[in-house]
This record gives sequence, structure tokens and C-alpha cells, in this order.
Amino acid sequence: MDVQPGHCWFCEKRLQQRTVPCDGCPVAVYCTTSCRDRDKVRHGAVECEIFQAKKCSTCGKRGKTLECQGCNDAWYCDTDCQRHGWQSHKAKCKEIMASVKQLSLELRYPTYFDFPSYIGRETAKDFLQLENNELSSDRVENEQLTQEYHVLSAGCGNLRNTVLTAGSLPDKYQGKLHITLNDNDPFVMARNVLFLFMLVRFADTDCIASSLTTIWYSLHISEREYDLIKTSLDELIQMSAQQLHGATKGLVSVLDEDLNYLKPVWEQWRALECQRDKKASINLKQQRKIMFENDPNAKLNHLLYLNRINEKDRKMMEEWLGHGLFFPYEAKEKDMSFDNPTLTAPKASETVAGEDARLFLLLNNAQAEPQEDATHFVYCIYPLAIPFEVWDCLRVRENTPGSHSSPMVMYHKYVTNLLQKVKSLILQGRLLIRVSLANSLDFPNHHQTLSMPNYDRIFTSNLADFVGLAKLLQTMKPLLNANNSYSAIITEIVHWADKVPGAKLENPSEIQRAKLKSYLINDRMTGIPLKQHTWVSDYFNDTSHFLQYLRADIMAGGLGIPSLKDVPSFESVKKYHGMEMRDFRKGLNKLVPFRYLRNKRDLNINNGTDRAVEWYLPKA
Repeated sequence: MDVQPGHCWFCEKRLQQRTVPCDGCPVAVYCTTSCRDRDKVRHGAVECEIFQAKKCSTCGKRGKTLECQGCNDAWYCDTDCQRHGWQSHKAKCKEIMASVKQLSLELRYPTYFDFPSYIGRETAKDFLQLENNELSSDRVENEQLTQEYHVLSAGCGNLRNTVLTAGSLPDKYQGKLHITLNDNDPFVMARNVLFLFMLVRFADTDCIASSLTTIWYSLHISEREYDLIKTSLDELIQMSAQQLHGATKGLVSVLDEDLNYLKPVWEQWRALECQRDKKASINLKQQRKIMFENDPNAKLNHLLYLNRINEKDRKMMEEWLGHGLFFPYEAKEKDMSFDNPTLTAPKASETVAGEDARLFLLLNNAQAEPQEDATHFVYCIYPLAIPFEVWDCLRVRENTPGSHSSPMVMYHKYVTNLLQKVKSLILQGRLLIRVSLANSLDFPNHHQTLSMPNYDRIFTSNLADFVGLAKLLQTMKPLLNANNSYSAIITEIVHWADKVPGAKLENPSEIQRAKLKSYLINDRMTGIPLKQHTWVSDYFNDTSHFLQYLRADIMAGGLGIPSLKDVPSFESVKKYHGMEMRDFRKGLNKLVPFRYLRNKRDLNINNGTDRAVEWYLPKA
């Protein structure tokens, strides 16, 4: 489900004219029979099971079937088979319906997450995927190649999605891209605006894209990189919104009221003593080390991560866990004389007041004598994260061929190349970014007040985990561009599996255990090395569990939306609030993969349960 269009489902190489289809489902396609056969067990365990014609739960005949609307986990040839099979199916069906209802009563949405998303955890996304959408036809009109697109990234986090989108635009496309970055975390947004400003301010400086990549991820930096940060902060602190717009050649638009939330962050970064040999230095290395040592989950995750990559990369990654450097070459820690101030924020447990980090800033700025602990900026990168691994290693390797001395050097080259393309777009006046610190649920009011155009894409990160699908879809639907048949809302759901009984594999049933064991044993016979099979989740079809979650989430309502009295059918969920859900059981998503496989992405940490659902306006 995460294979790029036109690529082999096993080896991921671009397909040639002769292809080999899966003999079980109409979706998967391979470059050779060898690839098909080697993928037969794993693909057969999940995607093929989802996409293939279903087997009648009564007579066992495979073909066109009717789905049980009560549980979505049984299929029948016709009403006769359904009627005859009801006695044996009734208990399971009622159990699933009861589970959905109970889950809807238990759903609770967290209000915030401790660490600012300087790094992010979900894989970087291309917002547009033009060649799979608007530019997918054989005959593309000239006006389509200059059409302007508008994207809203709500709960945007850092710039990775913006950078990947701009860097992935087809060469033939010559239009403008307007992106609205919306996040009420002033620390994250201060970093985003700083980076965008630097890319324009130092556009004529040699290797600014490479330097910015280093600043994005490296614990320690050179004096040159620190001077770039210091100069930028000095200038930004003095600017009005209008001056910032001019200084970035029209790239960044922001309201003065939002800019006032960013300036205190810039001022704190500027005030930090970052020279590592000074006694008063912030000493990020020590802070990071303590954070790693105090988090038992970090130790376990790092060990699991190291165990599943090849020996050469393992050695380099193990060293990276110690030094945290990120350069286009194998830099030495002793040569990097400054700590990176942009990796700091107030202590995580004190960052957020209630559910709005902006309130924290206001409260602390309003104090005549702010407490030192409350305003002290410290290293704040989530300890479980491998920062640069949010970039899909399959795409990184595809776009940076050849040998590299370490994964860090390879990733650095990849991100730098993307930033070079972004800089080119900016200098051509083809990338325009509006920054908004409004609460995402309040954003439509700001959108209306500012008379902003509607959007061709609305990405909502994993806001659905925090506010629920019902509230999110009702809030965002009015902002979609109804004149573009490809316009869509993308919702990502990360924390669902913990809530649905049987959705996680910590305690599989005996049937699940036997089934997974069979898959793993059979797959060894295909010649795939067993060491790659660290995660059995790649062999677990949890689709029925996810459907239960979607139904329960819509049933729960929340945040001013009343709960439903009866359990909604999945068909009604797909049409919630006048939207149409792209059914991930009948074909591939067009913008974001419904799910990512883990084992083939050795350099990426992925929990295997992240899901993306696409919603669009019904055709008139």
C-alpha cells in the first residue's frame, strides 16, 4: 500500500513495459515473476487479502460478495447464504458491534504532547502528488502546468512536508504553490520562520542549503553556522510582519499578532550561551545524554533500531547516538565549537499551559520577575526519535544513488538537494507561505476574515488523534476547493491501535499466533533473510480493527458534536458530513499511503499502525 505508482511491489524499482500482475488481487504488480513469488507470502497476508475477491463465509465460494454491514468482517454470495450463515456468525457480529459501542464511550482525546515537533515522527509527505492526481492524464493541457495550488497544513509541525512537496514538483509544472502553515506551537513556528528567512537572506551564500540542513538536525554546529543563526535572529527580532514579508521577497506572510509570539522564542535562542568551551555553555551534549539515560524506552528503541540495520550502518548509527552530528561529511565533534540553540525550548513538562503553548509564553512574558526554571531553554528533542529518519529511506536511497560513508551523510545530501530546489522556487517567486498560529479548529474564522482562497489539499497531520474525526471533518470541509475534483482532506491516525482490542500484537490470540508463525516460516522459503523480519506487523491484517475504530470515533462525536445513539455503519462513516472517503480496501490512496511497511525500511522507525484516510467532495 506504500508503493509508488509505476514501481514494483517488491523491489520498488521502476516498472518497464513488461510487468507481472499478482495472481490473487487486481492491485499489486511486479517487474518479474521472481519478485512476485518472493512477495507472495507477505503480500498475501495483508494487501492481497484486502483487495482480492472475498470468500463467502457460508459456502466458501470466492467471487462477488455482499459485506456484513454489522461487523464488516464477513462476506456472503447473496442473501440466502447470509441468512443460512447467520446462526454461526451472529455471536461474532454482535460482539464487534458491542465493541464499537463500548469503544465510542471510552474514547478520550489527549490535549497536548510535551515535546515541540522540531523533528516530527510521521514520514514526510508530498502534499500534491501531481503526477498521480491533476497531472495524471496522458494529455495535460498547458494551463494545467501553470495552475496555482493552495495547500493548508494544519498542525503542520516542522517544514519536512513543505520541503518535500516543493522539492518534488515535476519539472514540467511551472505554476505557483501557496502553502498555509498552521500550528499554535510558537516554538515550532519560530524555527520554521527562521529557516525560511535564512534560505532567502543568505540565498547568495555558498552552501546555504547544506548549512540549513545541518542546523535542522545537528546537535553541534560550526562557528559559520552559528553566525548564520545569530545574524538572522538579530534581524528577525527587530522586524515587523511587513518587513519580514519584504525581507523574504514575499515568501513569508504572517500577522503582527502572531509574530509577537515568535519573537520571545528568537530572543531566548539569541540569549543562550552556545560556545561549547565557555563555562556558562548550555551543554546540549550532557542534556541529551541525561535524557537518553533517564528514558528506558529510548534505550530499548535504540537497541532494536541498531539490531535491524546492516553492520556498517549500525556502527555509524551507534556513533551518532553518542555525538548527534549531522554534516555532509564525517565531521569530528571537537571541530564543532557551538551548540545548536534551535534544538531548545522550555522544559517539556512546563512547555504547555493547558492545551495552548502560546499561553505559556504570554504568562511568562507578563511576569515582572519570571522564574528562571520556567523560562530556561533546554534540549527538547524527543529521546525515542532518530531525527532524520522521518525521510523515507527508500526514497532517500533512490534519489541519492552511490555509496556513502554513513546514513547521516546520505540523508544530509538528500535533504540538501530538496532545499536547493525549494530555494530555486522561492527565487522564482513560485513558493508563497502564510504562517498562522491560530488553533487549528479556530483557523476557519481566520481564513474567512482574511478572505483567503479555498484549498486543493488540507493535511491535518494526526490532529484526529486529539480532536476526533467528526470535529475535524466538520471544521475543514468548508475550506476545500469545490472546483477541483482532486481536492482532498487527509487525516492521519496514529494512536488508534492501543484502544481497539486485538489491534496490537503484544498478546496475539492462538489463531493469530499460529497464522503469523506460518507466514514467517513460509516466507523464509522465499529466500528473504530472516533478519529483516524484525516486525511481524507487516504480516498482520488489522483492517477490521481499524474499521471498528473509525466507526467508534464518528459515533463518539466530541468537542461540541453530540455522540450518535446507534452504531454507524461503515458505509455511513464513508459519507460522513457529506464527504466521501476513499475506500482503502478497494484501491490505493492517491496522496498518502494508507499504511507503511516496516521491514523494508531498515533506517526508519515506524510503529506499523499509522494510518492515513483521504476524504474528498462527492462529484456533482
